[in-house]
Amino acid sequence: MKKVLVVGAHGQTGMQVVEHLKNNNDMEPVAGIRDESQTKMFTQNGVEARLIDVRNSVEEIKSHLNGIDAIVITIAGGWMIDLDGKVKLYQAAEQAGIKRVVLVSAGAIEHFHDEKRLPWMDQWEEYSAAMYYADLILLHSDLDYTIVRPENLTNEAETGKVKIGSYLPHNYTSRSNLAAVIVASLENDNTIRKALDVEDGDMPVKEAISQL
Repeated sequence: MKKVLVVGAHGQTGMQVVEHLKNNNDMEPVAGIRDESQTKMFTQNGVEARLIDVRNSVEEIKSHLNGIDAIVITIAGGWMIDLDGKVKLYQAAEQAGIKRVVLVSAGAIEHFHDEKRLPWMDQWEEYSAAMYYADLILLHSDLDYTIVRPENLTNEAETGKVKIGSYLPHNYTSRSNLAAVIVASLENDNTIRKALDVEDGDMPVKEAISQL
């Protein structure tokens, strides 16, 4: 069984990913948390928790990656998290020999510097720049990455149906559907070294992933 570390497990998206991994027969979630006070909420439900604070050094982060097969990154929070923290996670993964990484980014962020740039990127310019460059660095790494780019995340119930494409700006994605896409991406090697926009749609998740 593959151990999948969810960095940002205490967040709304991270918790959904952990729950979906718990229901997968081939994967075991490991909750990556920033605060030890969050440990109990996972361990009391049978989920291992590890302290992964991306504000720490690469060496410190690496020390908590023993036995991990893949990493899902769901953190957010400005330059020191969205850029510095994510890049340190990439470096720690590489040094620990972990190839598989799934990054949750933002819809259309790849267009931060072109004519398809969206209005919210002007409103949150520094935050958007951090995500853009975190994506760019991962795209040029040797990691087996998948970058998933939802927009307008909601807490609506899971439908199990999505739309996946290269440019799907300003539409809605439920966190539960997003989590299903993340887990399906981990199951399918055809998502390796690909970036995809995702939103709620009409195609079953596994079918949408298989058509990439």
